[in-house]
Amino acid sequence: MVINEEILLKNGAVIQEYIAGQTIFLEGSLPKYYFQIREGLIKLNTYREDGTEFIHSLPSGGHCFAETFLWSDYPYCVNAVTVSDTVIIKLLKTNFMAMIDNNRDMMHNLFRHNSERMFYRHKMLTTLSINDSSHRINKVLEFLKTHHQIKEPFKFKVPFSRQQLANLTGLRVETVIRTVKKLERENLIRICDGRICV
Repeated sequence: MVINEEILLKNGAVIQEYIAGQTIFLEGSLPKYYFQIREGLIKLNTYREDGTEFIHSLPSGGHCFAETFLWSDYPYCVNAVTVSDTVIIKLLKTNFMAMIDNNRDMMHNLFRHNSERMFYRHKMLTTLSINDSSHRINKVLEFLKTHHQIKEPFKFKVPFSRQQLANLTGLRVETVIRTVKKLERENLIRICDGRICV
């Protein structure tokens, strides 16, 4: 957890349950809460002009999301939607700011979390700039495996569907399916119970 949930609850946070596919906030709305995921998976996404989805990140249990918006008057430039049934701890912005202002260690912990997330995003952006789809998908899968600190071959089960990988990499789902088969033939990945294993 980025911030101990007992501390959040003592400062007025509430626990809210969401079902898969439910919207937490929409692009263009104003930030009103600090959100921390107790369990589940959400996606921060946007939609291109042609209606296709682009996934910016997929935070899961223990992570907070979109908290950097609380320090500005800008509206959200992404949507937050649950991928699975999810439990979120949410704290009103004014309570969150008062809590952070009075706790230097908490602020440092939050900065550390943001630093790790920025590292992840910059690495992903570099990977997404690769033109060759096979190389791009392979690099994204390798990076996800490294991010989850798994070193053994084919022990990391990618928690995303082919569609989610397409949305994450900016490729068409047909390209992802074709590329996954190619990577499997090259013994760079394996399919385990319908999931990609790296």
